[in-house]
Amino acid sequence: MLLRIRSAIALVALSTSGLLPAQLDRRLDAIQLIQQGDIALRLGNSEQAYFHYTNAIQKDPAFADPYMKRAALLTRLGQYTQALADMDLALKLNPMSEYIHDRRAKVRILLSDHKGAEVDMVEAQRIAPYDEILRKARVDEYLAIGRPDQALGELDTLLAGSPEDTLLLLKAGFTHLRLDDPGRAQAIADRVLAGQPNSTLAHDLRGMAQARRGEHAEAIRSFSKAITLAPTWPQAWFNRGLSHRALGEKDKALADMDKAVSLGQGEVTFLYNRALVRKETGDLKGALRDYDEALVRDAGHADLLFNRAYTLKFLGEHLGAMRDAEEALRRAPDDPDAWNLKGDLHLLLSEYPEAIEHYSRAIQLDKYPAAHYYDRGLAYLMSYQLLQGCGDLERSRDLGLEKAADAIRYFCGF
Repeated sequence: MLLRIRSAIALVALSTSGLLPAQLDRRLDAIQLIQQGDIALRLGNSEQAYFHYTNAIQKDPAFADPYMKRAALLTRLGQYTQALADMDLALKLNPMSEYIHDRRAKVRILLSDHKGAEVDMVEAQRIAPYDEILRKARVDEYLAIGRPDQALGELDTLLAGSPEDTLLLLKAGFTHLRLDDPGRAQAIADRVLAGQPNSTLAHDLRGMAQARRGEHAEAIRSFSKAITLAPTWPQAWFNRGLSHRALGEKDKALADMDKAVSLGQGEVTFLYNRALVRKETGDLKGALRDYDEALVRDAGHADLLFNRAYTLKFLGEHLGAMRDAEEALRRAPDDPDAWNLKGDLHLLLSEYPEAIEHYSRAIQLDKYPAAHYYDRGLAYLMSYQLLQGCGDLERSRDLGLEKAADAIRYFCGF
């Protein structure tokens, strides 16, 4: 009955669309198939929904809607390339659809095609320059592609029409933080708190702005207020843990990180930072467990691989550390610290030429290479290349590394 009612409504709409009778029949059949796909999707049957959307496309290939329905389903299933192909076909049928451009921009972001996403965002704006819903969507899209300046421009326009919109104000505050302007971020937080003193997000924003300026004691008070208001929100616990860590309060930092990890159900960022705190407190095995769990969730995270390699090195598991260091270098080939770490591992294995080669690459990549010169100097000395080794130690000392002077006295005699 419901499908018949909807079909009747569709018939009224299509009767004025200029379609020929045969085309009209195909369009109505496609609409029914789309509706059946929607029902299957609500019942959790993605396979059946895909089947209905595909049949709708076959029934009426000149109808953009089933392509977009199938694209949305493919996006939910993580099949972004296939979703993009359907959106391309829909856009050929309806090139002036701001909706399709906006949806394609979102999928391109998921594929890390930020330039393509921005092209679609600009085109959607050109087609529908005054659509407020699209403006709000573009704020998040610009932030996702690393353009907070553009996001702020959209927010300023939106706030001009709704100057007291709390969510827009807070989003502007967090965007100012992305632009490294903690003063404006805190001013927005204070403005929101003046009218809504129990705004958890505003207290968190205020704390983040204070932390960015190095005012960690004040930040801890702001984060604590956010925790009091929303004790199950993991981000506030995490942020307070970062400020405790910055003040050298490792036990408090670890307690807050534990809470964030527990509430955040294994969020990679929380695990990564708890591992750093554990490493600083000497709990290398605990840090390793956190790195392992985080890498299960994000196997391609170069910083995780680097830090796990560093931890494995200190635990004496040199081969595992070498494996992680090589993978980290593959993913971040311009990271001087990764080159230095791999040099350290070669040095531990008495592979002096390889160690020197990796330290040399770290020196080339780093604007502040004092530590790399020091390490390469020791590698030269350990392979009995005294002139080169002492020369590197002198360079390291001249660049400000204090321990290089001691090494020169011990190894070079001057």
